[in-house]
Amino acid sequence: MTPMRVGFVGGGEHARMSLLPSLRHALGGAPEGLPALVATHAGAQLPPLLGELVALAEHKSDHAERIAAVHGIQRVYANHEDMLAHEDLDCVIVCLHPRLQPDVAIACLNAGVHVFLEKPQAESVAESLRIRDAAARNGKQVAVAFMKRFSAPYLRARQIMELPAFGAPSMYEARFTYARYPVDVYNFLNGFGIHHLDLPRFFMGDVDTVSAERVSRGEGLDGYAITLRFCSGALGLLNINCLESSFTNWSERLSISGVGSSLHVENWRRVIAFIAGEDEMRYWEPEDIQPTDAANSLNLHGFVGELRDFVTSVAGNHAPASTLQDGIESVRLQEAIELSVHSGRRVALKEIAA
Repeated sequence: MTPMRVGFVGGGEHARMSLLPSLRHALGGAPEGLPALVATHAGAQLPPLLGELVALAEHKSDHAERIAAVHGIQRVYANHEDMLAHEDLDCVIVCLHPRLQPDVAIACLNAGVHVFLEKPQAESVAESLRIRDAAARNGKQVAVAFMKRFSAPYLRARQIMELPAFGAPSMYEARFTYARYPVDVYNFLNGFGIHHLDLPRFFMGDVDTVSAERVSRGEGLDGYAITLRFCSGALGLLNINCLESSFTNWSERLSISGVGSSLHVENWRRVIAFIAGEDEMRYWEPEDIQPTDAANSLNLHGFVGELRDFVTSVAGNHAPASTLQDGIESVRLQEAIELSVHSGRRVALKEIAA
């Protein structure tokens, strides 16, 4: 198979620290994803490379050159238009502010390439639908970077929840905290809380209605108390706030109640479960004392997985596991929460057209 030609748009901190190193792993070359030559130490043949990162679009030229040098990127462009005009690409990774991503994504789709978008894909459902229309018009795939769906703790939790003995998932509870945020740059729910507007659907299915209240303690200091009713009849409680500490999101907890069973994920790491009919508690956390590929935080936390899934979906011509529609539904829930806060009533998700 000829390796895919991959382009990248953006050079911010998240791109440099998370996506670019993860993409190098995700494109293949070793069984666990880390770069290698042609064989393992044991002499086993390595899987073929899925793709090559050949071009970067980043408007800060000195910044772009340093990124290219570190990651072995062949060519650098000042903007995505020049990159699309001069490169024959199969897919593009876009990591920008959600306000900027729709126009870039649409340009890429119109150029005939598949697109991976950092989450959230846009600031509104309306802007998200522009991307969806362009993808349908051009017959191309769009993935959204919900890496928590690919992270080891949440995948382990979902496997436990799907055990027959767990019983029907009936109650969902999550807590996510962040620090004061720049209100002139981001919408808090959109820019920071979006994972915990996606994870309820990942675990429990579609949301039917939502009721929310907000407390504000100053500029960029907000808290949301949110109740969900899922289409399955299950209920959910969300505490999403930016009131704690100076810069942290360590307080991330998730619990799901089945029937006679429960599971808990503490700080996106430790999984504890009590299963009906089992005498002993189930316990899991990553064994990351030794520096192995599997224990690499980029693998554990899903960054490698989300990108590998995307390039695999492009190579296999099938939908990614984290789709643009998943991204649309998360922003749809965001807008329903905001409507509930402003109107003081429970809002049906069907009121937010998507």
